[in-house]
Amino acid sequence: MPTIVGELGIPFDLGGAAAYRSGDFGLQISAMDTTLQALDMALLSATLWNYTPDNTNAHGDGWNGEDLSIFSRDQIAPGREDDLFAGGRALQAVVRPYAVRCAGTPLRMSFDLATRTFRFEFEHDPGVAGAPTVIFVPLFQYPQPPRITVSDGTTSFAMLAQTLEYRHDPACGRVHALTIAPASLAA
Repeated sequence: MPTIVGELGIPFDLGGAAAYRSGDFGLQISAMDTTLQALDMALLSATLWNYTPDNTNAHGDGWNGEDLSIFSRDQIAPGREDDLFAGGRALQAVVRPYAVRCAGTPLRMSFDLATRTFRFEFEHDPGVAGAPTVIFVPLFQYPQPPRITVSDGTTSFAMLAQTLEYRHDPACGRVHALTIAPASLAA
């Protein structure tokens, strides 16, 4: 049954807001990655709560004492104001590959934050023969063209569109798999 989790997020003031003083958001990255890994393992979709454009370390999201925004003005490094990702928090975990469309039934999806390796496996649906499986491949994780491996079939990668189209070969069985990893990782 298709399901979407309405809202999820993590408080960025974890640990007494120590990250605001140290600049080390490792705890928040780990918490967000754990949350998103659970979604991936369950093959669920979700909406992230939240983005507050006027978030600050002192006042959080400006509502009910919450500090859940994946952006904060206070995390913009001087001289980086024009950087698309400036002010982002835990983006290493948030901006990750995922299956946008699947030519069948998803079986497994995972993203290993440490190696930036994405794996996806699905059982094809003969009713959508010829339709591609489409994967979002973020430039944030893969600023260079990634290494793409598939169990069968062909791929077409559009770097600037951040999109991989995978056309499986139904003659090679019902289950198909693909892996995306930084080109620098050994095969």
